[in-house]
Amino acid sequence: MRVPDGCQAIVSLLEAEPVRSVERLSPERWSMVEYAAHVRDVILSVRDRLVIGIVEDDPGFKPMFREERVDLGLYAADSSAEVARKVGAASAMLGRLFAGIDPALLGRTVPYGFPDPIRRTLLWMGQQVVHEVEHHLGDMQHDLRLLSA
Repeated sequence: MRVPDGCQAIVSLLEAEPVRSVERLSPERWSMVEYAAHVRDVILSVRDRLVIGIVEDDPGFKPMFREERVDLGLYAADSSAEVARKVGAASAMLGRLFAGIDPALLGRTVPYGFPDPIRRTLLWMGQQVVHEVEHHLGDMQHDLRLLSA
């Protein structure tokens, strides 16, 4: 339940702070909306990779280009309300997929390029989503504390 709980906490932060959630504390840090949009995209990317990893024997995953998504301004037009809805939807979609995967398939390995090229299990991919959600929730909470100071 860590992904749904973390995503709900992200949604709650965005809903509680719609104005401050778009502020950047510095050029090096993303805004809360950008962190949340990244979480949404990670969840959706991993969800697709899980399906491909189940179906294909040796899939070739393209990088997610996380920094480039921000640098290209792909999140600039996203409102906190829109991102909150989509984070919740992405979390639910991933949850339904994981609930339907035969547990025996979770040990299946696929080539994975992040953080370094290596073979990873499908279970590891799910664990990586947990890490991303909790890590970026922490980033958002940190930013909110600094914005509130």
